[in-house]
Amino acid sequence: MTVINERLSNARSGIGFTRQDKPRGSIQTAFFCALTTSAILSFSALAQPLSEPAPTSDNANLSTGSMGCHNVSVQILGSGGPELDDGRTSSAYVVWIDGKARVLVDAGSGSSVQFGASGASFESLDVILLSHLHTDHSADLPSFVKGGYFTDREKNLKIMGPDGNDTMPSTRTYVSSLIGEEGAFKYLSSYTVEGQDDYTISTENIGTTTFEQPFKRNVNDSVSVEAMTVNHGPIPALAWKVRANGCEAVFSGDTNDKQGNLARFAKNADLLVLHNAIGDNAGQIAKNLHMTPTQIIDIAAQSNAKQIVLSHIMKRSEPGLNALTEAIAVVAEGRVYAAEDLMNITLTEQE
Repeated sequence: MTVINERLSNARSGIGFTRQDKPRGSIQTAFFCALTTSAILSFSALAQPLSEPAPTSDNANLSTGSMGCHNVSVQILGSGGPELDDGRTSSAYVVWIDGKARVLVDAGSGSSVQFGASGASFESLDVILLSHLHTDHSADLPSFVKGGYFTDREKNLKIMGPDGNDTMPSTRTYVSSLIGEEGAFKYLSSYTVEGQDDYTISTENIGTTTFEQPFKRNVNDSVSVEAMTVNHGPIPALAWKVRANGCEAVFSGDTNDKQGNLARFAKNADLLVLHNAIGDNAGQIAKNLHMTPTQIIDIAAQSNAKQIVLSHIMKRSEPGLNALTEAIAVVAEGRVYAAEDLMNITLTEQE
């Protein structure tokens, strides 16, 4: 809290931040707005069923699009971490495209229930992207598969996530250990074998990547994804970028941003989701896993993202959440939100 307050004080004076071209008067105005509207910035209406999909071009551009960013939103299924008593579902996000839930980023505990509460349809999902395999990011995978039995899904489903190491299995091994032929829930294994069920689940491991050479894949004609390896202590982890309808949404996942590339990876994104799990006074073990609030402030400012969401909120980080939200509102151009379960944020082209 002390560091945040110092940086917030610096921001009021127009010093100490990377955005040097911002006039002093603009900073004072931004700070006034941050104080008077912090309650609005911290909450959003719970998701309602989305409207019918808008018509799209057959030649949709995956990254820019002649219409600019349109018809995309990101809904927070889970805004918490692994705690049992924080009142939040564990980390998970749905990317809605043209009124349909097309991409699921992480599948933490409880997210399958929130998926239903959001009004999303399992049939429409194109891909599940996992940032890493901690339970608060991946434990509900079998629940999605079993729940999908009661839907009309027929198209194949792709799961992408990090490769393994001596500490964690690869994503392919993880999925197999859950729903493979020798898995804990092997009664679901027919979904992993081509031609044995209504659709087939395939898994792709993503090895070490860099900012200069990220993993890139076109999921289909309208959705593409990009991944960059991030540091989460000994745990293989990825930051994800989803592109659709001229929009870019970036998800930091859990990381301490040791490589210092997260802001560049999210440069000018329409939405940047940053995980706020610790305070500045956290111990070294926690700092080896997660970004501090001071780092988050700098990343938010340097990224120039149009909208910023603070998520993966834990009991140890929640006391500083309001101050962090206000500090980011001062130094970053984009609107900032403190995540709540089922909050749905529309990505729109910013002038």
